[in-house]
Amino acid sequence: MKNEMLPLDQMLGEQARQIPRRTYVKFEGRKYSYRDMDRLASGFAAFLLERGIRRGDRIALLSCNCHEYIAAYFGIIRAGGCVLPVNNMLTHEEVDFILQDAGVTTVFYDGECSNTVHKLQQRDRESRQYHSLAETARKFSPSSLLPEFPRTDPDDVSTILYTSGTTGRPKGALLTHRNIVANALASNEVIHISPKDRFVVFLPLFHSFTFTVCAVLPLLRGAMISLLPGVRPFQRVVKSLIVDRITLFVAIPTVYKILAEKNMPFIIKLLLNLRLCVSGAAPLPVKVIREFEAAFKVPLLEGYGLTEASPVVSINPLEKGMSKPGTVGKPLPGIEVKIVDDAGAPLPVGTPGELIVKGPNVMKGYLNRPEDTAKTIKDGWLYTGDIAALDEDGYIKIIDRKKDLIIVDGLNVYPYEVEEVLYRHPAVKDCSMIGVPHEHEEGKELGIMYVVLQEGKSANQKDLRDYLAEHVAHYKIPRRFIFTEELPRTATGKIMKKELRVWYKEREMKKQ
Repeated sequence: MKNEMLPLDQMLGEQARQIPRRTYVKFEGRKYSYRDMDRLASGFAAFLLERGIRRGDRIALLSCNCHEYIAAYFGIIRAGGCVLPVNNMLTHEEVDFILQDAGVTTVFYDGECSNTVHKLQQRDRESRQYHSLAETARKFSPSSLLPEFPRTDPDDVSTILYTSGTTGRPKGALLTHRNIVANALASNEVIHISPKDRFVVFLPLFHSFTFTVCAVLPLLRGAMISLLPGVRPFQRVVKSLIVDRITLFVAIPTVYKILAEKNMPFIIKLLLNLRLCVSGAAPLPVKVIREFEAAFKVPLLEGYGLTEASPVVSINPLEKGMSKPGTVGKPLPGIEVKIVDDAGAPLPVGTPGELIVKGPNVMKGYLNRPEDTAKTIKDGWLYTGDIAALDEDGYIKIIDRKKDLIIVDGLNVYPYEVEEVLYRHPAVKDCSMIGVPHEHEEGKELGIMYVVLQEGKSANQKDLRDYLAEHVAHYKIPRRFIFTEELPRTATGKIMKKELRVWYKEREMKKQ
């Protein structure tokens, strides 16, 4: 395909015309060509139009990885709707907030999420429709007469991705076709994807990193993806690497750490066809990069991004000797970055400050949040909230992440969201959650919750953990609960999380 700025649904249609028989998605042993996926997408689009979807309606996807997920994504856009991928690990309460906030009219779901959907339907106050992905796909016949689909434009909003803010309230980032396609095109200029490349995809498709890099980028170049429901069992990933002759492996640091430490048989390494590995979504320790590359003799490149940037901002160059472990590389072509102080003034090379980003990949704004949008995007610059420094060659080194953010296995956990739920427990008077380095795994974080109990009330770790399990996703639950008589506060009453981290460090040192 020529490097045209086509909307996403038209991009799939163009590839279906140019390379109809080439495999786009392989899932559970079956291959789906570009024409197959295009037809299936049209089926979803026709289904929605028959049910009265209007241009701009928000349609949610609540599902594990499957080929219908990808087809429905393009089908929603083809029908004139906006796709809202939902984290399928969230509880029904968390999902309900997102659906209500976005004004979602229709939800497509899979069998794994049917229990969540059942709970949503019980509390649903809207005339929202719920449809099974698999059943909807089965109803469509390729010979069916298709309606005329609305014309999409590159600057239309195609996707709404919810990302929690520092206040803990999830916000919907509005991403246009241009945002996502421009990001995929720029990524391709660095990692040079060809039609012969084969991706294995086990990271969740609801994540912006996965969809842009592992679904849109292969589509752009006419490559193939081997789609897996998830990372477990890992033997299935290894089997796909060998059987499908995978050339490009995209994962999070935890996976690379496991692979670097795993004594994989030499014969398996010999059978691999990998040419490149890419890491994102969380910091990658330099030690892991060194060990992985020594064990597999394949380049491992670390990148950086955020949902609001569609999401890739930078990546280490593929060219030999150009990668700088310990940095997240250089900005993608067409993307500008600056390091600024609190007043927005540029800082010299090597001086830490806030990283800001400008380019065609920067989101349109936050859904129904004009004030948050104005704080985040100023004069076209996206203020990431991440502390970084640029070296003399323009490589970015991330020093710290957004205030209070905890990353658990590549997934964002915002303490305020968990604290807000725990405050509802009758025995809890006060609480504050912090992230601390994992004791045994470099680069990983654990959530620690400090708790002050109500006078005369009692609760133990299991009580609080069980309570949270009813209301928040499992990965958001703190690893430990530490009970204390009071929390450190400023003169204005704000809890000093920095001081809590000192408390925790001193506590751990006393144990030694």
